[in-house]
Amino acid sequence: MELPVVVVGAGVAGLCAAEKLREAGLEPLILEASGAIGGRVRALEGFADFPIELGAEEVHGADNVLLGMAKDLGIDPLRHFTTDDMLRLDGELCFLDQAEKDADVRRAFEFIEGLGSSPGGNWTAEEHLIRRHFPRRAWHYLDSRLGVEHGTTLDRLAMRGFLHYEKGWEARETNFTVKGRYLDLFRPAIEKLRDRVVLNCPVKSIDWRGTPLLRGLDGREWRTQTVVVTASLLVLREGVIAFDPELPGEKVSATRAIGMDAGMKIILKFRHRFWDERLYFLHTDGFLPQYWAAAKGKSESSHILTAFIGGSRAEALARMQVDPVRFALDELDELFGSDLARRSFERGFVADWSADPYVRGLYSYPSTNTTEADRAALARPLDGKIFFAGEATDTAGHSGTVHGAMATGWRVAREVLAVLGS
Repeated sequence: MELPVVVVGAGVAGLCAAEKLREAGLEPLILEASGAIGGRVRALEGFADFPIELGAEEVHGADNVLLGMAKDLGIDPLRHFTTDDMLRLDGELCFLDQAEKDADVRRAFEFIEGLGSSPGGNWTAEEHLIRRHFPRRAWHYLDSRLGVEHGTTLDRLAMRGFLHYEKGWEARETNFTVKGRYLDLFRPAIEKLRDRVVLNCPVKSIDWRGTPLLRGLDGREWRTQTVVVTASLLVLREGVIAFDPELPGEKVSATRAIGMDAGMKIILKFRHRFWDERLYFLHTDGFLPQYWAAAKGKSESSHILTAFIGGSRAEALARMQVDPVRFALDELDELFGSDLARRSFERGFVADWSADPYVRGLYSYPSTNTTEADRAALARPLDGKIFFAGEATDTAGHSGTVHGAMATGWRVAREVLAVLGS
């Protein structure tokens, strides 16, 4: 039996594409490699008295489509303000409104506010700071705000990338989380599509010489008119899915030019809160540049700190072969003193996205090799048969975000419908 469309991946992009296709009268089949729907939107249940997000966590921008979805579903968004963020400066912890009085920190704030203006040549953020003789005392704040925010480090993040998605970056200055699970925002789509999702079904190959034929690792085959591929950038780059014919050179080059790194979240639960109750984000000068209080606004009884790391730091931590939980505890004791973290520690959990065989990393970012044409090339359909979605294919300035992934799902649904004549 020949299907009209098969969607590879039940993450956000796949769900959005499949929902639009089904609304148009098609019955897409969704093949999901893992055992769960959601992709990089995933929660840890039972660790605390609220779900802890292991992947996507924040909603960026006050006009974000996700906030409208939350309102329609009766889900309360929680807005987080930078006045609730702390910075370690010269060995002391202080809130940002205090830190801003320091000339070097104020210069870091101004640097972020001016990201949309031309930064000059094709340099990494680190090289750009060196060229501007930016004071080292405030580098770690930019490492947290820019490097970690993009799932990488300053030595890999390209400054010219900010020119390509200025509006997308500006939206990140107004941030929300949601009560409950992030994936709850997609509950209506999941309920509509659940009967069309096949879990634990990794796709081994896609033969598109004639009518596309998909083969699963378990030997099953599906013949279809069109295929929507929503695999992560690293899955495509590393050839986890074999294409016959092979992907065109421009698409292969795009997978190599766009950045996507290893990374992890380190979840730490404590019996007592030893940090200021106002705290949301903590920007440190340690090896782990960023922590946040994941329970803020969600629980009064659970005391959780989440550390986030990516890029060359994540790779270095893996090479050191240390326990990430113990490493984070040692660092928190150095930050807060008096062995407060270890004495209050209850349990930990590590979400290592580079160890997930169906994701292999965090999310895409602009490297010095990335051009505007790369994402367009990655998104371009093949012969009206194979279509590509996912946050790495976003060309509107929202790569690396959930709403960016959603937009690519809607875009690819329109492309498929145009070909099928629906």
